[in-house]
Amino acid sequence: MSDIDLVFLGSCAALQIPAFFCSCESCEAARANPELRRTRASVALIGKETVLIDAGPDLEYQLDREGIRRIDRIFITHWHFDHVWGLASLGEPSFIMRWPPLDVYVPEEVIYHFDQELAHMKDGLSIHPIKPGDTLMLPDTTLDVVKTTHNEESVGFVIKSSRKFAYLVDGIVPPLKTIARLDGLDLLILEATVDELVPGENEQWFNFSLKQAVDLWKQVGTKECILTHLSCHSWDAGKLVAGLSHAERLEYEARTPGLKFAYDGMRLKV
Repeated sequence: MSDIDLVFLGSCAALQIPAFFCSCESCEAARANPELRRTRASVALIGKETVLIDAGPDLEYQLDREGIRRIDRIFITHWHFDHVWGLASLGEPSFIMRWPPLDVYVPEEVIYHFDQELAHMKDGLSIHPIKPGDTLMLPDTTLDVVKTTHNEESVGFVIKSSRKFAYLVDGIVPPLKTIARLDGLDLLILEATVDELVPGENEQWFNFSLKQAVDLWKQVGTKECILTHLSCHSWDAGKLVAGLSHAERLEYEARTPGLKFAYDGMRLKV
């Protein structure tokens, strides 16, 4: 298979950076420097087709920023606002441009959401149920659907193009069956929602801290890892506080060969 472009349309978690209500150092730094701003996490695979994984509420801005004028397929990892609500913005463009129905691949347990929340645009969509164990053959790539540990229906993807890589966002340590599918990867893409996690006794998280994500990467043994879905905050005693600064992230990368933090607009060949 030939190379395709992997584009990080967005790289933050559920809250944009800066978050409108937050005046921590991370958010103030992003207000002062537009290059540090982040929109909700999703990626585009651009080759013979343009394929998205997730469609967050910043989708229109992200597509325009990257010069993407047409989408062929969208794969959804799970039905949370920051991963799906960009779908609602595609109905009007589809009607205006007279596009054929857009192929959308969704975990089979949550297809009912289209009737409840997106019924106005169902004529413009061709909805395909997916489940762990499925393999989908596309013109540029093959996608294997794997289970993630975020909610009951959440999935990730092992993708084969000129390189083999996995996109596992959101989630904590995936099931053993998924970990077994990560053998032989060239690149692992994980989430690291909070830089540091110091939970109280009654707090339960289904997102990685930075250390937890790095630990899984080392367990898998892949040479390269990119961390995305970054809130740029830490969580301490039930409060959101500033996380690593941009300079500290660069220092972390320098002392951790093979590791990169994603940023909006980041591109690489895969």
